[in-house]
Amino acid sequence: MNRAVFVATLGAAPQVVTLTLDALLTKGVPVKRVVVVHTLPDQPPIQQSFARLEHEFLHLRPYSEQLIFAPHLLAGENGPLSDVVTPEEIDTAFQNFYTLLRQLKYGGYQVHLSLSGGRKTLSLLAMAAAQIILSAEDALWHIVSPPELLQSQELHTTHPNAVTLVPIPIVRWGRSSPQNRSRAQDFLANELTRAEREIVMLLLREGLSNNALAHRLGKSPKTVSNQLSSIYAKLQTYYNLPAPPDRVSLLVLLGNTSHPI
Repeated sequence: MNRAVFVATLGAAPQVVTLTLDALLTKGVPVKRVVVVHTLPDQPPIQQSFARLEHEFLHLRPYSEQLIFAPHLLAGENGPLSDVVTPEEIDTAFQNFYTLLRQLKYGGYQVHLSLSGGRKTLSLLAMAAAQIILSAEDALWHIVSPPELLQSQELHTTHPNAVTLVPIPIVRWGRSSPQNRSRAQDFLANELTRAEREIVMLLLREGLSNNALAHRLGKSPKTVSNQLSSIYAKLQTYYNLPAPPDRVSLLVLLGNTSHPI
């Protein structure tokens, strides 16, 4: 794999993005795309952070012409997210991370994910999605630098030892053995109705909410909810689980069985 993508969450300190990117490039990581995940940049400090990064990447252009800056605005059925605080916002943000990382993996990218920027909630949601989607060739990073460097708000540093990238170990829930994949495929083929299988495959591909699934499939939200309840009950029986699984458990158990987007 010769293409790498750097994914970072954005908060009040835009230099976390550029300092981490600089450190990755110094390590020889062939980053071709920078994806900055952010909430709606209509209020400070996100507004200022996003404006600085946009100016840096699109106007000053300190990096290679081949490096693509690709902002990713967190958004759901009700539009862009201004914050990630409520259960609904958290669910929407997780769906965004799940779909984004899955698309990048099926696009052939090696993913380098930064967990240092923005709200801790965003970092946790990004890690949860990463544990389902990412594989051994991908990496999670945390940046360590002197407080005065971040306080200076400088987007770059010339000091070779000012920034340290710390790799974050994770348990990759989505990595399963051929036996487990075969079992999951058997569940999809033989335990579900055609309608239930259609819901599961769409959910695995895009991580959609119940309302979004209903819209895409031309069903009512209640019908989708009832069918998901049936799917969860069948998963509990098939895998001998102590309680019915939730949406994330479904993604973990069946995530390696869906087809590329």
